[in-house]
Amino acid sequence: MKQSMMNTAAGALAAVLLGSAGLAHANPYPVGSQQWHNYNGAMQSEADRIQRERNAVRQQPINRGPTAAEIRAWQQREAEVQARIARFRATPYWMALAWDFNNRGVSWPGGYLSKERAVEEALKQCVSSNCQVFATFSNTCAVLVKATDNPRSINDLFLATNDNDVIAAKQAMNACQAVHGVRNDRCFYTGTRTGKGANGTAFCVGYDHGIYNQR
Repeated sequence: MKQSMMNTAAGALAAVLLGSAGLAHANPYPVGSQQWHNYNGAMQSEADRIQRERNAVRQQPINRGPTAAEIRAWQQREAEVQARIARFRATPYWMALAWDFNNRGVSWPGGYLSKERAVEEALKQCVSSNCQVFATFSNTCAVLVKATDNPRSINDLFLATNDNDVIAAKQAMNACQAVHGVRNDRCFYTGTRTGKGANGTAFCVGYDHGIYNQR
């Protein structure tokens, strides 16, 4: 009987110890202590903060449209760009054509603010002294027709200008044929490759043709 009571007491003590150990492992602070309340409150506050951040992210628009201030800024920049383009288009930019009769070639510097500056550059590009400027124009296209394969003077050169280089080509050819007739041995397009116009052989100058603002 005595032994049985001792065993029962020992078992109860062991159960209490095991239960205490389990509580100690599960909770670093004793239940009901001030430390535990502080710890639990801090963890809850952190969880609340994280949740608030998640909610804020969800509420933010994924594709936000421009604000009124951004639209006004864009409109102002666009207006400034258009005003600058208008100034370029209104400014006459000059090109000069010079024919080198010894070299049988044409020079066509362009994009200058004055006719004199364009002429100066054209003469600089002459290869020989037998070279003459025969045309100046601004903000348009020109097409050149030569009366013969080997022009001897500027009278053998026929030039027409027009914003539409196709029209200019017809006008230049008609001018040459009006003098020399429609013949196989007369009136030829120069064929100089300028990269401008429908056939890449027009002489064009001005903002709209990408040749402007030269010094």
